[in-house]
Amino acid sequence: MTVTRRAVVGATLVAWAAFVPASLGAQDAGLAAEQGVPLLWEDVAVGALGWYPPLLIAELERAIAEGRLREARGAFDLDLFAKVGGTVDGFYEYTETSAGLEQFTGLWGSTVYGGYRLTTGETLPDYYDNRTFDDGELALGLRIPLLKGGPIDPARAGIERAELELEAVAPVVARQRLDLVRGAYVAYHDWVAAGEKLALARELLQLALDRTAGLEAQVESGLRADIDLVDNEGLVVSREIAVVEAERALREASVVLSLFLFRPDPELGPLIPGEERLPPTLLVPDVPPPDLEAGLARALVYRPELAVLALDVARADVARRLAVGDALPTLDARVEATRDFGAELYGDLAREELTAAVEFKLPVQRRAETGKQLQAETKVEVARTKLRFGREKVSADVRTAAADLEAALEQVDRAEVAGDLAEQLRAAEAERFAAGASDLLALQLREQAAFDALVKLVETRLKLHVALADWRAAIADGIDLGPGG
Repeated sequence: MTVTRRAVVGATLVAWAAFVPASLGAQDAGLAAEQGVPLLWEDVAVGALGWYPPLLIAELERAIAEGRLREARGAFDLDLFAKVGGTVDGFYEYTETSAGLEQFTGLWGSTVYGGYRLTTGETLPDYYDNRTFDDGELALGLRIPLLKGGPIDPARAGIERAELELEAVAPVVARQRLDLVRGAYVAYHDWVAAGEKLALARELLQLALDRTAGLEAQVESGLRADIDLVDNEGLVVSREIAVVEAERALREASVVLSLFLFRPDPELGPLIPGEERLPPTLLVPDVPPPDLEAGLARALVYRPELAVLALDVARADVARRLAVGDALPTLDARVEATRDFGAELYGDLAREELTAAVEFKLPVQRRAETGKQLQAETKVEVARTKLRFGREKVSADVRTAAADLEAALEQVDRAEVAGDLAEQLRAAEAERFAAGASDLLALQLREQAAFDALVKLVETRLKLHVALADWRAAIADGIDLGPGG
């Protein structure tokens, strides 16, 4: 029952590195399942990253965000317009036909347009502004919002928001990856630990079973009292119950782990690893004590939720700038050049004209505009406050994870010493019992103490793995998003 300390190979770092091809994960995990070889952490990590539904859903959000951006860019689509109308029954009967193109440029909110217009029918009086010469009129114009709609307008604000939403997909996916790898890592090692606890429980039961034949012979020869045999039989029953409980715990851990395992055919149900796939022992990761200052610096740059919060600030600022722009007076300028062709039907029209106009509009009370501006400015401050609190929370997460990892490293060393000492005492007590120098109760106590110490060692090793997973998630190990806010 002696458990020696071993160092984990560098494979425990695999899933915390960059992205892993999904196809490779599918092949490796499926092959391992077919051959019945021990299930390794690498198989779980690679397979989970290739198929885990919440992660796949997060990746699909990118397509949705790209669709929103494409929709927002529709404001810059070239518009084609056409119109046919006129008076079909009246004092003046005429038809007006027009068609053209209009393009919103986004340069200070300006719009360029051009087109062709033709009026046919009776000769029209001078109060009809749209009259044209015999072959129609070409027009080219420019509309510019000098104040409201110049610095920003709803169309450009929509594009900025859509771009920020698309940018936010990467940290959301990264957060899913961190949670996935941490969850799979903990589930896998919890499964291995449950298997090792089961093995210890079976070893403890086997000690009592192996002792039964010897006690029976000693009772028959009068060397031991009948009560010792009864006591040992009761011990066998209690340890059998402990084995059943350990088997149940292993099955539960297997079901949890199955959530992260690659399934070659999802219709066949979950891939629940059997006991035969357990590795020999729960290895101890060979990791140095955490570097708190470096971890804090990294976490404040790369934690995905900080990137999301920073983008929330940027989105709120877009709304604020739009509200400020909407509060400006409307002052639009329009310049249009026209050129008529064909016979000059009207003496009061020039063949070439250049017209200009300026339009001003301002709500006197401006309650709607100032109210929106107040809301937008407040939302920016709310988003900035959330970002500041997010930084504080990330710092607290890193400090807590560092403290837990340091404590776990120290506990493992002490638990290994305690396990070795308890096993030495059990072996010594077994020798004394065989020599008749000890009784069954003392031996039982030594066996139980050794079992408890070795179970504690497994639990401290598991706690170290959990602390390591929490530390890597806290500092966003394996995530490279650029500054997070």
